Amino acid sequence: MGSNPIPRIIFLKMKFYIETYGCTANQGDSKKIEALLKEKGYTKVESESDADTIVINTCIVTKRTELNVLKRLRKVGKEKNLIVAGCLPAAQPNLISNILDCGSSIETVTPDLLNSTFDYEPDGVIGTANISNGCVGNCSYCTVKSARGNLVSYSPKDISDAVKNLVRKGAKEVRITSQDCSAYGIDTNLRLPDLIKDLTSVKGDFKMRVGMMNPTTMMDIQNELVDAFNHHKVFKFLHVPVQSGSNRILDLMNRNYEISDFLNIINRFRTKFPDITISTDFIIGFPSETEEDFNKSLDLLKSIKSEKVNITRFSLRPNTKAADMKDMPDRIKKERSRIFTSVYHEIALEMNKKWEGKILEVVVTERGKKGGVISRDQTYKNIVIKEDIDLGDHHQVKITKAKASYLVSEVVS
Repeated sequence: MGSNPIPRIIFLKMKFYIETYGCTANQGDSKKIEALLKEKGYTKVESESDADTIVINTCIVTKRTELNVLKRLRKVGKEKNLIVAGCLPAAQPNLISNILDCGSSIETVTPDLLNSTFDYEPDGVIGTANISNGCVGNCSYCTVKSARGNLVSYSPKDISDAVKNLVRKGAKEVRITSQDCSAYGIDTNLRLPDLIKDLTSVKGDFKMRVGMMNPTTMMDIQNELVDAFNHHKVFKFLHVPVQSGSNRILDLMNRNYEISDFLNIINRFRTKFPDITISTDFIIGFPSETEEDFNKSLDLLKSIKSEKVNITRFSLRPNTKAADMKDMPDRIKKERSRIFTSVYHEIALEMNKKWEGKILEVVVTERGKKGGVISRDQTYKNIVIKEDIDLGDHHQVKITKAKASYLVSEVVS
């Protein structure tokens, strides 16, 4: 596609439908692609059946996700024209060429062609703004680096303009995202705390959710980050993936920090914001993970009592150092994952139960899949209201029941 990010598929009245796999950054990229296609006069439709072209924004973070994406591409390619975006065509273009046998017209949009901000559209009252692309790390298990490349931070003005645009269009929740938010500005010397402070000056009724940050890139700015989070427009929500409770495994993962560094960050934020919601990630069954290593991860989980945990069974990814390591049997990974998930659910329920009977201020952000609405309080808890309420409304709610992954509430005012 050269330097032009607009696909070469040309239809006088092309109607396109977008599917997105993977992270919040991918969701932001999908909004960029949508803006690009609309600039060309193409029409977005909400139903796959109404589209003549399907845009599939891909993810390859795990083998299972990759297989699901490829299965979907083959199916759609038999019926529609395809625009394949995201990490798959960037990291493994050979897999895309194999799909050409299905006879469909395929174009690709790789992440490097989207290295700028756009006039984003919000989904209801939620907007996503990408602040950078790529990262400064080189984790031994991650193939996303081969797709996203080195860090490219977007200009503060462009990001601020994007947030202003989202708020002007009705966004009440603005998700600031990238592959590693705390890496922002390492290539430009204007770091994330300054960016957050700049964005909190944007006028309007909204709050920001700062996306995933890695311990390595947080360590030298953690004090400034705590100060930046101390603003009513910033959700008290912290997503910091630790990946393992064993320093030996972290070293094999090439994560460039130790458990003590991670704990210092968590404790620093919890000291300032006692009710902050902590989210983290663990990889279960990394090559050579022993029972002792696994138990260290379990102990860490029990120690930090994280309200949200993303648990991933290790899978070999191409073009990574870990691909040359000896994988362990799936049965061991599955069993350890089952144990870990069970303990996490017990902890999450315990943490949520302390909110039963409390009255919280919330903003309604999404429609529930089974009716009702989803709202968020200042600490970004997932609070279900079983009533038909307008998106963007502010309410006081009373928590009536705690679940492991959400709270149930009723409106009191």
